[in-house]
Amino acid sequence: MFEKYSFKKKFLTLLVLTLIIAITAYKRSFSILIQVIKEHDTLSKKIEDVNKKAQVSSNLAKEVAYLDRLIGKEGVSKEVIQQEILNFTAKRHPKVSINTLEPIHLFIDENYTIITNQLDVTGNFNQLLELGYDFEKNFSDSRIVNMHYYITKNNNKTDILHFKIIFQNYEKIK
Repeated sequence: MFEKYSFKKKFLTLLVLTLIIAITAYKRSFSILIQVIKEHDTLSKKIEDVNKKAQVSSNLAKEVAYLDRLIGKEGVSKEVIQQEILNFTAKRHPKVSINTLEPIHLFIDENYTIITNQLDVTGNFNQLLELGYDFEKNFSDSRIVNMHYYITKNNNKTDILHFKIIFQNYEKIK
């Protein structure tokens, strides 16, 4: 049947037939495969981005938890905090005398309520230093924002060493 055609015509026919089969195979299989590979690459990049953002989000949550630990407990009333400051001082350091306890100061911002307590105690330097260290390490109801030593004279005779500690609590307004 194919003897009447020359090798040149057979070759051209075979070439055209190969071209038609290649185009058909490309349209039916390879183009879809190429699209799937491209889509897989874009989805893989999106997954990497989501994983990076999730990791950043978890790091941010850890940082927020760390900052919450730094700024003191939330949800405790301001009077209870002031009473805990007094109890902590009286029970753990009985040799230190409480000079003054300032009234509670509130500052309300659009995002936070800041509760400030000021405690002024007297004693010798080592007692006051131990008190400050103990508050810093073991007192979790509030955080120290300022500590200040100063001396006052009593009737121009004796010097009295004072230690003023300022505590703050931050509560997020919900």
